[in-house]
Amino acid sequence: MAATTATLIAVRPSNLLAPLLATFAMAVPAQAQSMLDQIILQKCSAAMQADFSKAGQTPPAGLVQQTCSCVVQQMQATHNLDLAKTVCSQQAGASSS
Repeated sequence: MAATTATLIAVRPSNLLAPLLATFAMAVPAQAQSMLDQIILQKCSAAMQADFSKAGQTPPAGLVQQTCSCVVQQMQATHNLDLAKTVCSQQAGASSS
């Protein structure tokens, strides 16, 4: 249950990501999309690791990669960070139960 709480907290928007995520509203070339995907993956992973560290916990194996990959996929599909967070947090919660 603690991992679920940390995951819900970790997959959140930040002021640093807002300008980057705004670019998803525009069509971008495949190479640029790949770069954006990598940035989102890195920022998400760092945020989740920081949240787990702050809580004094170690994330279950694969949880950070799985959740952040989900966020990238959802952002590609919906261009909506709040929806991506919701979907991926629910999936992470279901898989850690």
